[in-house]
Amino acid sequence: MTADQNFVLLSEDNTYYVEYLIGHLVLANSITEAVIFDSQIQAVKFQKYLYKNCSIKFSVNTFIQ
Repeated sequence: MTADQNFVLLSEDNTYYVEYLIGHLVLANSITEAVIFDSQIQAVKFQKYLYKNCSIKFSVNTFIQ
């Protein structure tokens, strides 16, 4: 893994994580709207947080620009 890799969260319904604010989860069909994480560790932490709080499973995927 190189230091310049980026990551996105993809749900089982093939939607991307965009935002979670005040208990409201925003998902999008387009990867261009997704939050891009610059750390795999940070992406995994959000993945676990969203599963705990929203009961939605996300996979952590490499984002290639």
